[in-house]
Amino acid sequence: MLFSEFFQKWLHETYYKNAVFVGRKGDFYTAVSVGELFGSLLAKHFLSLIDKKILTLPLQVVEIGANEGYLSCDFLSALVKFRPSIFEKLEFYIIEPHEKLQILQKQTLQDVEFTHKKTLKDCHFTNAFIFCNELYDSFACELIDNDKMAFVKDFKLIFKPLTPALKKQCELLKLQKGEFSPYLSSFFEDLNAACERFVFAGFDYGGFLPQKFSLRIYQNHQLYDPFEVDLKAFFAKSDLTYNVNFTHLKYLIEKHHFKLLNFKKQSQALLEFGLESIMEQSENKEKLLSQAKYLFFNFDAKFHFFEFQKSPL
Repeated sequence: MLFSEFFQKWLHETYYKNAVFVGRKGDFYTAVSVGELFGSLLAKHFLSLIDKKILTLPLQVVEIGANEGYLSCDFLSALVKFRPSIFEKLEFYIIEPHEKLQILQKQTLQDVEFTHKKTLKDCHFTNAFIFCNELYDSFACELIDNDKMAFVKDFKLIFKPLTPALKKQCELLKLQKGEFSPYLSSFFEDLNAACERFVFAGFDYGGFLPQKFSLRIYQNHQLYDPFEVDLKAFFAKSDLTYNVNFTHLKYLIEKHHFKLLNFKKQSQALLEFGLESIMEQSENKEKLLSQAKYLFFNFDAKFHFFEFQKSPL
């Protein structure tokens, strides 16, 4: 089978479907695992977009890839502190295909009125703020090695000639060796069809013009090279991820005539979101300072914040 099909079965048809935990109890950490500061900073940024009239009320607020729902919980809790009156002009949604994760999200957000949707194809948003954390690195990908692509047989990686269609895509992006996700293209098509207008804010790790494979496995916070281990032993029992190809991401933003609002390192973005003002207002500065140090020094330079906008013609 195609490597992307193997990836999809591993991650989305089994691993995430079984409602894995993220953080200390899981296989990997994200910025959300650090504490409520990350969601609070995103809430500050969201309010600044409204104040600058980049976003206009009323709004549909949407998280994609919420896992247990902690980012949404932290984000909404911060809005209650910063500007509670705004809630009368917000509708909240989570896009989540997996029933077990929907149950966890309902438990985390038990005091929040929100609507679950399974996919973007099920949605129609007139004016949305959409956010996600480490979403794109979970999209199934192909492994490209010059004129060859990966297939999986009996849990072994084998490389065969590129299909003509994929070869054309790789040439367009100047991709010679690395990961290419056809699901990223499909996501942008669904996003465009589902929304009349939106601002999309995302966090992910990646780089431009990859020259090597970044595919890796995380199990119990240990890193493994999928080219050196028995894939069968890890299949559906661990996280499989890779660096997002930001060249592809920017290409799709331009292709769909979206406006790029932000693209910068995650640490720089979080600082600009309003860290200083949150610290000044906090009654537990020591706790937030500890979280801030972890966010700024434990996530490497590959982590980025990107934000783009669709406005009516």
